[in-house]
Amino acid sequence: MSRKSQVTMLMVVGLVLFIVISLVLYLSKSYVKKQSQQNIKKTQESSMELLPIKEFVSKCLDKLGKDAIVLLGRQGGYIYSSQGGTLVDYQETDEGLFFVKYNNLDVAYNILPPKFAVPPYSSEIPDYPWQAFPYKTAASNAESFKGFFGISNMPPLNNSEGPNSMQSQIESFIDSNIQSCVNSEIFEKQGMNIEMQPPKTSVIIGSGSIAISTKMPISIINRNANEFAELNDFSSTLSIGLKDSYYFVKELVESDIQDIKFDIGDPKNEKEGRRIKLVKDVFSKDDIVIVTDENALLYGKSFEYIFARRNRAPALYYIR
Repeated sequence: MSRKSQVTMLMVVGLVLFIVISLVLYLSKSYVKKQSQQNIKKTQESSMELLPIKEFVSKCLDKLGKDAIVLLGRQGGYIYSSQGGTLVDYQETDEGLFFVKYNNLDVAYNILPPKFAVPPYSSEIPDYPWQAFPYKTAASNAESFKGFFGISNMPPLNNSEGPNSMQSQIESFIDSNIQSCVNSEIFEKQGMNIEMQPPKTSVIIGSGSIAISTKMPISIINRNANEFAELNDFSSTLSIGLKDSYYFVKELVESDIQDIKFDIGDPKNEKEGRRIKLVKDVFSKDDIVIVTDENALLYGKSFEYIFARRNRAPALYYIR
C-alpha cells in the first residue's frame, strides 16, 4: 500500500471515530437530560407545594373582577379598550356625542334622543313627540303620555344579548390585566421560575353572585428543590348582586324613554336600598344619573351605576 493510500485510510478512520464519539456523547447527554426532566416532573407531582401560587392567582381574579365592576359602573356600563375592555376609546372631541366627562371619567350616554321619525312619532320640533300630543289623534280627546321618547344605550348584561355586554367586558378586563396582577417576581425571589400563557376567562352573572373561571397555563420550576409543576384552572366567586342592580337601572331607563311624564329623579322611584341622584346640566343641558345600590357592596362601599342622559327636545304642549 502506498504512503498516500495509508494517509487516506487514516483520515477515513479518524473521521469515522470522530463521528462515532460525537454521536455517543450526544446520545448520552440527551439521555441524561431526559432522565433529569423525568426526575424533576416526578418530584414536583408528589411534593411541590402549589397552594400559595394558586391562592395568589385566585386573589387576583377576585380583585380584577371587582375592579371591572366598579369601573363599568362609573362609566355608564362600559370599559374602554385602553382599560382592558371591549368598547373603542372615544376622542376628547366626542364629549357631548358619546359621553360626558364626570369625575375625570368618560361616562357613556345610556339615554339618547330619538334619531328617526317612526310614524306617528317625530324626533324634531315642533312635531315632537307627535303632532297631536298629548292626544292620540287630532280628532281624539283621549290623552296619552306614553310612546317613543328616546333610545336606550345601556349595554347588554350577557354575551347572548349583544356586543359589549357587561359579561364580555368583565372577561376582557380580567384577561388583559391578570398577568400584570400575578407578579412573578415575588416567587422568583423564592427560587421559582414562572412562565404564564395567555388566559381565557369565563364569567357567569347570577342574581346574587358572579362566578369567574380562568384557564391560564402556568409552568413553575423550583430551582432550589429541583421541582416542576403546571397549573391551568383558577376560579373565584364574587358575592354581589350586579344582575339585580342592572335590571333596576334598565327599568329606570325604559320608563324614561317610554313615559314623557316620568321623573327619573323622583324619590318615589327608589326602592329596596337603591337610591337615585340626578345631577343636572353637567354638559350643556345633559344630565348625570347616579344609582347607588346599598345591597351590592364592593370594597366595603355601595355599588354605583353612573350614566349620562342626553337632553331631548321639549314637547311644545309643556312650554306654551
